[in-house]
Amino acid sequence: MSPRRGRRALIAVGAVCCVAVATLPATAHGASDRLGFRKPVFVDSQLAGSEGFVMYAAKSHRLIYVTHEGTTLLYRSGLAGAPGGDGDFASNYRNQVNLWTSKNDGRSWQRVDWSGTGFFTPPNGNLGFSDPDITTDAAGTVYITGIDLANDALVSSPDGGKTWPTGTVQCHEGDRPWLAGGPKKGTVFLADNSEQYGHILVRSTDSGASCSSTHATGSVGGWTGYGKILYDRQHDTIYEAAISGPGNGNAVGVDALPAVTKRFDSGSPATFIARPADNGTSFNAYWKAQLAQVPDHTLYLTWSTDDRTQGSGKNGCNGAASPIGNHIMLTSSRDGGRSWTRPTVVAHPGVTVNWPWITAGPHGRVAVAWYQYDRIVDLNCAPAAAAMGVRLAMISGANGTRPAIDTVDPIGRPVHYGQVCTGGTSCVATGQDRRLGEFFTIAQDARGCVLIATGDTTRKDPTTGGPLPTARPLFTVQDSGRSLTGQSCRRG
Repeated sequence: MSPRRGRRALIAVGAVCCVAVATLPATAHGASDRLGFRKPVFVDSQLAGSEGFVMYAAKSHRLIYVTHEGTTLLYRSGLAGAPGGDGDFASNYRNQVNLWTSKNDGRSWQRVDWSGTGFFTPPNGNLGFSDPDITTDAAGTVYITGIDLANDALVSSPDGGKTWPTGTVQCHEGDRPWLAGGPKKGTVFLADNSEQYGHILVRSTDSGASCSSTHATGSVGGWTGYGKILYDRQHDTIYEAAISGPGNGNAVGVDALPAVTKRFDSGSPATFIARPADNGTSFNAYWKAQLAQVPDHTLYLTWSTDDRTQGSGKNGCNGAASPIGNHIMLTSSRDGGRSWTRPTVVAHPGVTVNWPWITAGPHGRVAVAWYQYDRIVDLNCAPAAAAMGVRLAMISGANGTRPAIDTVDPIGRPVHYGQVCTGGTSCVATGQDRRLGEFFTIAQDARGCVLIATGDTTRKDPTTGGPLPTARPLFTVQDSGRSLTGQSCRRG
């Protein structure tokens, strides 16, 4: 079977290992219903493209793509042997996250260019090469963020990504900002890991020209917010995935901040409330859990486990216990995280899977994507020949007791070989390969068809044939099968 055809399976709810998969016959679906993706394209051949986000902007009917500029996602072996790649990086460096738009459904991409300067947006309102995110408020204003190791920049576009006139280089100090658009024009929330206050949430009400001096506290009772934040307009609540426990954590759930607008208006944003989903779990390397919400307010939470031998095996990196085939998990809540369904196994292919991301539609239709190696590895010391690709599961009935899962390889080839260093900025100092960053993302277009933004490290330097110092941004979009909103994704 072609890897792009995937499989249709029924997964037993609550199973955590040894899942029995019942593959339905190929005649169960017509060709028009088969899940598939368009041939991927590189968004740019020169600029770095890890930790990317893609979004459909309703105001302009464009796709917007934003990525890490690559400064701390470098591979020293690439720097030493890729003069062409080094030249691309140096000549295009602007101390801003990279930014493109597409007017033709992602078939081609154009860099956003501020007044012919090569800067993406005015630098007086936007400085920061790292940690991008993107969101839109209820009025369609689009926001992006980036950091410069000390500042969280915030900049906005009133016209769907064409121009970016408003911003501040210092919404707040901190690391890894996440954004959620607010309930009215000009309102956006930003969560980050502040050096001074820990994990916090601030708000802007002037389209990102400034941010609140007050903040909500996102770390409470051993629980810490971890991942992209969401805003529920009907309940005026901010949600974010959260983990708890020593070391790498052993519980997953959400942090919730109800009445968030009222709290910020009063000047006392207060503290998030932790709502556990699953205890006794584990997480493999970086973005521990990701969250999605749909119009009926159902929350979906996904994570990847860190399964290892319990005996004497010590074949992991630096003498750690040996990894074994791990899991991509999913659970849901219909009451704001107060109660959750028993976790479902989305994937357990018997190899290493990591960094799931999620987007969801109504009626229990959910998409989860992750990276998947062709063998069992410890990410930090994977052998050079270990191939990593993207996998995506389209799930129907995710809010029920017997979800159906259709899994495909949307890229059709690996996007990376070898180790993925998870040691943060120290990876550059030690010469390890951190070009893919710490996550990749998926989203939806106007029809609910799935968009994928991933870094790709397989391109070589045109002069030496050696590895490039940074990844390149890769894009694909669902072009067959039903979308997350039940529409056809067939494209002309």
